[in-house]
Amino acid sequence: MNILSKLFGKKAQTTEVSPTLEQIDPFQIMDNQIDKSLFTEDRHPNELFLDNEPGSRRKTRRSILEDLKSKDYYAMGMRDGFEDPNFETMNQLVKLISCDFKEVYTLAIQEIDEQLFKIERTLIPQFEEEMPFEYREVQLQKEKLEEQKRDLKLQFDLAAVGEGYIEKSVEQYKAGFKKGFRQWTNENILFQPFNSL
Repeated sequence: MNILSKLFGKKAQTTEVSPTLEQIDPFQIMDNQIDKSLFTEDRHPNELFLDNEPGSRRKTRRSILEDLKSKDYYAMGMRDGFEDPNFETMNQLVKLISCDFKEVYTLAIQEIDEQLFKIERTLIPQFEEEMPFEYREVQLQKEKLEEQKRDLKLQFDLAAVGEGYIEKSVEQYKAGFKKGFRQWTNENILFQPFNSL
């Protein structure tokens, strides 16, 4: 398929002249054997690389906290309760869930601290004199970040006792663990044939 046929939908009219042996180029023979449609793309390059753009990744990227909260803690607890039916194990694994959340809170607080440091270096009297509207916007951004930081510190403290954002995840895990423990009990204790004689 050549360019004319792609543009106009018709085959180009060509007249073939048989070349002599001196006129034959070995690369031309190889070129004629390769199908050009293998290397021709009908789509625009932007369409081809749309999924690889960093902007599209940023729109769909979830935070680490969202990833933690979206885990299926009920299924995890059920599996753990069936595989290791011991409530001491459940308490240890709940502490690990708490540690995961606390680690995410710590990282988020560090990121906020870095952003606040940049903002504080920007908020100088000359900036307020020259650009009062922009100064106020940056000041509002600083206040929002400080509020987020206070909330994250509170959530960090609550995670230690299984409350706050973490509470739903912990309760789902415990419910799943109890269900898995119940299944293990049913299979291994209650419904096992027992002959006393």
